[in-house]
Amino acid sequence: MSRQRSRSVKYYCCPVCGKNSTDRIAIEKHYRERHPVKIDEVIYCNICGAGWHVNAYGDRGARERAAACYQSHIDNGDMDETAGRAFFLSGGSFGYVNVKKGGLQDGKKEKEPGKRE
Repeated sequence: MSRQRSRSVKYYCCPVCGKNSTDRIAIEKHYRERHPVKIDEVIYCNICGAGWHVNAYGDRGARERAAACYQSHIDNGDMDETAGRAFFLSGGSFGYVNVKKGGLQDGKKEKEPGKRE
């Protein structure tokens, strides 16, 4: 009769309270029944991506701060620059990029030096 040198046991843990068990179904049931889903809402400035939590400022306060931030970029005149920087730093989640017509992406040929059109 041969014996195994080792054995593997999987313990399933609740990510909230740390309770563990070898019964996966029991832990999933524990997690669903004992821990409510927490919802956090954040209101963001569409230009720079700065955000305000509704839980901290209230819905109206967060929206007012985001609107004031948006308006400050317009008043300062740095709206396009800030939006472009936010666009690239956030991977496209915030901000925007202005696309200029007439470039190579529009299918127009580049001028050769010394030639007139």
